[in-house]
Amino acid sequence: MNENTFEYNNEEEAEMAQLHSIHMHMNAVAEVQKKLAKQAEQPSAEFCEECEEPIPEARRLLIPGVMLCVDCKEYHERKKV
Repeated sequence: MNENTFEYNNEEEAEMAQLHSIHMHMNAVAEVQKKLAKQAEQPSAEFCEECEEPIPEARRLLIPGVMLCVDCKEYHERKKV
């Protein structure tokens, strides 16, 4: 048996586990939406907070409240993993 495979006693138990997983994912999406809404309340930075390079206008318009350039944002995302 694969370590990522679970055995359930019945269909109801399997369905409850699936619903729990969906609920957890919905909560995660809601948290991201809250963070994006809060970020959008502030003006976008013209220069990256980390490396001080200019943030292109297209990025500033696409992501309201953006504070990092693409390279620094990708670095932070990789660091989280």
